[in-house]
Amino acid sequence: MATGGIFHDTSGVFHRSTDEKRVGGPDPQRRDYHSYAEFSDPDGNGWVLQEVPIRA
Repeated sequence: MATGGIFHDTSGVFHRSTDEKRVGGPDPQRRDYHSYAEFSDPDGNGWVLQEVPIRA
């Protein structure tokens, strides 16, 4: 199972199921919780991973 490339959402908040506002690569400002990757499991379910910084 392969993970798609890293992307960020130019609207500032990822809440879409389409790639309308997605741009390849991590968030250029490296803001917390703004970079993502996605994959589908063997059952066909779509998943989105969100970068979470180290918690203090």
